[in-house]
Amino acid sequence: MKSLLRILPLFSLVFICCQNNKLDNRTAESMIVKKHQFPQEIDFEVFCNDPVHAKKMLDSGLEEKGFVEIIKVKGYKNRDKPLIEFTDSAKPFLLETTAEEREYKIQKVKIGLKKFGQIIQITAETNDKKMAVVDYIVQYEINEFGVLWPGLPEEKKEKAYFILSDNGWKIIDKKDAEIMMFKKIIEY
Repeated sequence: MKSLLRILPLFSLVFICCQNNKLDNRTAESMIVKKHQFPQEIDFEVFCNDPVHAKKMLDSGLEEKGFVEIIKVKGYKNRDKPLIEFTDSAKPFLLETTAEEREYKIQKVKIGLKKFGQIIQITAETNDKKMAVVDYIVQYEINEFGVLWPGLPEEKKEKAYFILSDNGWKIIDKKDAEIMMFKKIIEY
């Protein structure tokens, strides 16, 4: 038993030293998800007293679906009411607002979720393989209020930049990666 306890640290040391320093999909995915806090809510600010936003709501069909009520003609009796009022059907999509936003009649609306999709490829950027670029897909799940943001894609390709340090792989900002690449070019 004592000899096993002496050999075990030796095997642990050999295992740690011989570890592959290649960035794998699972490590990259967990670091990207942690950094960007996926899934993220996508919100849209609705200016409830703005006639442009009221028209946008009318054109999007949200009034017919029962999510909003829009005052088309403002008169004396409804002069203090906003042009756009949200119904009970819209409550699951309404996000918390600050006192200042309420004062200016601004309501944040959840229009969807931004989720991590999958990794497309991992590319080593330097000869020593201490820097890597990960191409990955972000998926957008849009709800009924998604019509307020036309042109939002179902998925989008993005990049993440990684560097191998003494403590393992770390995700870094693009500008930091560009500076490091520039330094490598100058060194040659």
